[in-house]
Amino acid sequence: MAAELHVTSPFMSGPAVLAVQKRLVALGYAPGALDGAYGPTVAAAVQAFQRDRKLEADGVAGPLTLAALKEKPAKAPAALTATATSASAPAPAPASRRLQGRSSLGEQALAEAITHIGVKEKPAGSNKSPFGQWFGVDGVPWCNVFVSYCFQIGASYTICKGFKGAGAYPGKGSTYVPTTEAWLQTAGFWVGRTEPRPGDIAIFNWDGGRPDHIGIVEEYLGDGQFHAIEGNTAVGNDSNGGEVMRRLRNVAQVNGFGRVATS
Repeated sequence: MAAELHVTSPFMSGPAVLAVQKRLVALGYAPGALDGAYGPTVAAAVQAFQRDRKLEADGVAGPLTLAALKEKPAKAPAALTATATSASAPAPAPASRRLQGRSSLGEQALAEAITHIGVKEKPAGSNKSPFGQWFGVDGVPWCNVFVSYCFQIGASYTICKGFKGAGAYPGKGSTYVPTTEAWLQTAGFWVGRTEPRPGDIAIFNWDGGRPDHIGIVEEYLGDGQFHAIEGNTAVGNDSNGGEVMRRLRNVAQVNGFGRVATS
């Protein structure tokens, strides 16, 4: 089990999360449904608790926050109805900023991603990977961590830089796919569900709810199909499979694509 609880895609889940949710409710905060999943609503309640306890309000349930949750409250919480947003939502950038050609940054990230095909988390099922070690948040679902790594190492570019949202980490990138999608849209990098190009960021949505998974487009094959390089995937477990793989995907499986520009 990870020593810290973060907002990731897919969500971290289990008894430790449920215990945090129940404790937050007991202290008068609003973490949402008691479902054992650490999503943005839980993180927002944790942030409210952290502010009241004069802790760093980052929405991460780390050792200090977990210890504080066990203490007797010194005062009533400042906000009993903490609400969550997956990301900040300023007005989208003008469509004129969208790239019409290929993304050199994306292609550099793609080249980096290809070199890691076959890398698996160790031990199996642990969510521990060299990408999580680099990110500084290891042992958590890591598909978005992998994309962050490839853009930072391959293209010297930080995705979600300066963007406020669940799972956005300054200087590293993002752990949470909905935040990355919101950033792409707000920054004017969103090209939608169209014929993708190498280096595009693919935002996958398997069930029509929130986006579930992320990858980097390698090539468009025609007839709505494309290859993507993805972290934390496997045949039979698309979003948390533990390996970097080349996957055959369909445009119908994505919310859309992002094409990162330099300006």
